[in-house]
Amino acid sequence: MGFTGQRKTVLVTGASGMIGRTVVQALSASPEWDIRAQARSPQDTRAILGEVCDVTQVLIREADFTRTGEREMRMLTKDCHTIIHCAGLVHRPDAPYQEYEVMNVRATQSMAEAAASNGVNTFIFLSTSAIYGSGPFNNIEENGALQAKTPYAVSKVTSEKFLEMFRNIPRTVTLRPALVYGEGDRGNLLTMIKEIKAGRFVQIGGGTTEKSLIYSRDLAEAITLVMGLPEGYHCFNVANPKPTTVKELVDTIQDCLGIPKKVSSMPEPLLRFGVKAAELLMKEKAPVTSEQVNKLTTTTTCSVNKLVSATGFQQRTGLREGIRAEIAWATAKNLL
Repeated sequence: MGFTGQRKTVLVTGASGMIGRTVVQALSASPEWDIRAQARSPQDTRAILGEVCDVTQVLIREADFTRTGEREMRMLTKDCHTIIHCAGLVHRPDAPYQEYEVMNVRATQSMAEAAASNGVNTFIFLSTSAIYGSGPFNNIEENGALQAKTPYAVSKVTSEKFLEMFRNIPRTVTLRPALVYGEGDRGNLLTMIKEIKAGRFVQIGGGTTEKSLIYSRDLAEAITLVMGLPEGYHCFNVANPKPTTVKELVDTIQDCLGIPKKVSSMPEPLLRFGVKAAELLMKEKAPVTSEQVNKLTTTTTCSVNKLVSATGFQQRTGLREGIRAEIAWATAKNLL
C-alpha cells in the first residue's frame, strides 16, 4: 500500500497475543498508521509490544471484552479507519461454549456495530481453518464445507456469518489462518517442540501426513495486504502455499534444537491400541490421547489460491527460519 501522506488510526485488538503483537510490529514500520492497541492488561501488553516495536508510538487502551458495553466499544473504535480484530478466546479446550460466545461472538458483534456507528472503513476479522473441522481435508477452498465441532470453531463460524450479513462497514475481511506459529506461540506447535526436546514424541508411521502452516509474520503481511482490497465482503484462507509433512516438521524442529534425530516411529494401529489402553487405565493422565493421534494422522491443508490472486501474497519465511525464531523466543521465556 502506498502512503498518501495522511495518517490514519488502526485499532489492533488482542495486541498482546501472538498474532496481535506481530501485526502491531508490522504496522509500526509504516508511516501511514497511528496504532491503537486494545489490551486487557495494559502493563503486560506494553512489555510484550516493547520487545517488537517502539511502544511509545502505540496508544494502549484497556478493555476487557468479557464485560465491555456498547459505550466502551464506541469509545474504543472512535476515529478509527481500520480495525484488525485478533482478540479471542483460544487454547482453552475445557472452557464451556458460553465463554467462547461472550469473547468470540458477542464482543465481535458489538465491536462491528460500534465500528459502523463510528464510520470505520475496514474491519478485518481473524477466524480459523478449524471451521473446516478436524479433517481430513486436502487443499480445501473457502467455499468448502464448514464442519466446526469445537466451541472455539463454532464461535468463529457464528461471527463469520454475522459479519457476512452485516453490510454496514464498507470493507470487511474474514481471514482463516491455518496453524500459526512463531514468537508468542503457546499452542500446538510449542507443545510438539517441548515433546521432541524431552524425547517423548513418537512419530506415527512415516510421518507423511500433510499440514498447512503459516508463520506469524507472514500472516501479518497478509493482513496488511488485504487492507487494500476493494470495498465489500471478502473471505480468505491464509497459509503457506505448500503444505508441510509431519516428518518435515519434526526433522526441522530437531535440527533447530540442535539434537540428534532420535524420534522413534511406531505403526499407527499399534500406537492407537496402546493409546486406547492408556486412556482406559490412566484416564486424563494418559501421556498421549486419541485426539493427539488423530491430529498427527489427519491431513488438513488449505488452498490459498484466492488470497494469492487477490493480493499477490507470498510466503516470505522458510520453515526453518520460523521454527528457529519460535524456539529462540520460547527459550528466552523459559518455556523450553
